[in-house]
Amino acid sequence: MIKISIIGFGSIGKFVFKKLSEKNIKIQSLICKPGREEIAKKAFGSGIEIKNDIDELDDLPDLILDCAGHDALKMFAAKALIKGINFITLSSGALSDEPILKDIQRSQKLGKSKFIIAKGAVGSLDILEAAKESGISKVEYIGRKPSKAWKGSRAEKIINLNYLQKKSEVHFEGNAREASKLYPKNANVAATIALMGIGFEKTKVKLIADDTINENVHELVISGEFGESQFKILGKPLPDNPKSSSLLSSLSSFSSIKSKCSLGRSISGISSSVSP
Repeated sequence: MIKISIIGFGSIGKFVFKKLSEKNIKIQSLICKPGREEIAKKAFGSGIEIKNDIDELDDLPDLILDCAGHDALKMFAAKALIKGINFITLSSGALSDEPILKDIQRSQKLGKSKFIIAKGAVGSLDILEAAKESGISKVEYIGRKPSKAWKGSRAEKIINLNYLQKKSEVHFEGNAREASKLYPKNANVAATIALMGIGFEKTKVKLIADDTINENVHELVISGEFGESQFKILGKPLPDNPKSSSLLSSLSSFSSIKSKCSLGRSISGISSSVSP
């Protein structure tokens, strides 16, 4: 049986743990921040090993799922990969930092392991990858969320989220690299699209607070020699985390684990097509 470890136990971590337990897939260990061990025990039970670092685990896992965000990816991804541990993440925005991306590519090569970007809230990546073969001239991602979902983000400094002047307001327009750095908790979808498409610099991003909607809406426009494709996905957030389209993201992580790393998007062996 595959040995699985989870990093973090927020909304996504708890959701994935619950879904895996329902399928009788056991989580062997949890990595959490120092001082959070007792809280983690209450959330996951006493039958799971809880540590603060991969090196502290009594038995190394075959697979680690990152549910803790950019900082966890920076801290643990390369370390796990070089030990031969496969690593799944939804925090693709951290890969907008070129040194981190290169370190991960080098580590998975040395460890003969897989770094997997879960599909997350976007289900059109196959078409995006196929379109690259015929030439892409434009990739644009538009993320719409209710104003409350942007609270705690940079959007608060740009617009009044408590009272929108219009029914919807744009608070960011730029490229995927800028979006990933300015919105680390909100722009992972844009980063995944950039990695699988034409790169962070060329992928255009627009982020919108929209009080006419209740869901998180993801729109993707791909243009090229083949013509133009447009996709629109409405994602429901987890009840206790309106900031991300975490229900789809969590299900994506769950699906990737169930298939024992055969799903998701690995950047192994395609470094030339992942534009920093």
